[in-house]
Amino acid sequence: MEREASSFDLIVIGAGAAGSTVAGEAVGRGARVAMIERWKVGGTCLNVGCDPTKTMVRSAEVLHLARTAQRFGIAVDGVHPDWPAVMRRVEWVIDTIRGGDGDKNVRESGVVLFKEQARFRSAHELEVGDQVLRGDKIIIAAGAEAVIPPIEGLRDAGYLTNREAVSLPTLPPSLAIVGGGVIAVEFAQIFARFGVAVTILNSRDRILPREEPVLSEALQDVLRAEGIRIEQEVRARRVERHAEGTRIFSDRNGEPVVTDAAAILLATGRAPATEGLKLEAAGVEYDKSGIAVNAELQTSAPHIYAVGDVVANGYPFTHVADYHAHIAEHNAMSGLPSRRVDYHAVPWAVFTDPELGRVGMTEAEAIEAGHDVVCATVQMRDLARAITADERGGLVKLVADRVSGQLLGGHILAARGGELLGEVALALRLRLPVSALCETIHAYPTLSEAVYWAAYELAKPDTLGHLAVSGVQRPIDQAQNRP
Repeated sequence: MEREASSFDLIVIGAGAAGSTVAGEAVGRGARVAMIERWKVGGTCLNVGCDPTKTMVRSAEVLHLARTAQRFGIAVDGVHPDWPAVMRRVEWVIDTIRGGDGDKNVRESGVVLFKEQARFRSAHELEVGDQVLRGDKIIIAAGAEAVIPPIEGLRDAGYLTNREAVSLPTLPPSLAIVGGGVIAVEFAQIFARFGVAVTILNSRDRILPREEPVLSEALQDVLRAEGIRIEQEVRARRVERHAEGTRIFSDRNGEPVVTDAAAILLATGRAPATEGLKLEAAGVEYDKSGIAVNAELQTSAPHIYAVGDVVANGYPFTHVADYHAHIAEHNAMSGLPSRRVDYHAVPWAVFTDPELGRVGMTEAEAIEAGHDVVCATVQMRDLARAITADERGGLVKLVADRVSGQLLGGHILAARGGELLGEVALALRLRLPVSALCETIHAYPTLSEAVYWAAYELAKPDTLGHLAVSGVQRPIDQAQNRP
């Protein structure tokens, strides 16, 4: 017997950052909205990603500050971490941001919530458990999930992903992290500061290979100085479990590399969560990189949109997912002219200490794009604020077009480096010349002066259009003569 479908103006698949925004805005328009979530409301970012990890980053930072307080003339005795208390604080932060019972919050907002796996039955119909839902419009916000590499013996030996790493009941004495990207380096510093012996097994020649080499290499030096072992250009091939933990057999250009650790954390990337959706039944095109969309975030089925981490070759950031959500909901539900995505100025940050922030192109990317490139680099150690706060690690690098003076990219490694990205991102989005940054008065003494001085070097008449600048140091004499 054919099941009768429940009809909705909009069905949203996924209750993470993107899905929640879509559903909330559509309900605000008076639409009848269903949301399908197979796991937890809030998705990865709230429950096991951005928010809990940044909570752990802060706890690790406070512990590090207390242990190194002598450099400020402060004696702090008997410093020790209380890991269960840290985990309780993580849970409190998640609950506070969520605002209590997430499922109840969604339902009270007017959204009809289904806690099941969604499966397409046709272009407009979805099976949810034993029910059928019909949607005039559908927005897929299914997110991504951890990639598990095909390492022999890995599943038998056991491993952690970010899901388990944010809720460990006890700390392992040692940890091997497979990967060299954002998740790897953030967790490496967190656990190392809590006394865990950490080894990073990175298949590339440097950590964070997407970032400006001078910044990722400087961060690499910071991590090594804190006792983190970093093995570059190694590939894990086999894992064995023994009484004390695990042994990882890797190779570097054919030479064996053996690592012993009590636990393994996989940080080898994330993949769009398309499995189980049965996208073929809806005529939605996708591959292992995700769901194909156009600039209006429509899939190959025009009434179905995809947003966030499930989009093919996209930017796997919560702020991009939220950006997608506003555009897709507008295009699907407003009846107004469509909006298009613009990735010209997407910022992101790696929340180590110091933080690594980036927006726009690297020097190599700008050259590849055909620009006549000029760059300036300013060391944080030369800033008055960095000296007074003893936060001297890091640098700022700006990339510009030599002839036009247009800003092409900004790269910041500094304490709270992500907070310094805003003005660079705005200048990039508005396609302003680099001179706009140094013609803006910056408060003294602040770390943002590094952006000012890098822009100052680029905007000098003998730089843009005349002379390339490489490795310029900040001219601190002017700042030192200020009142």
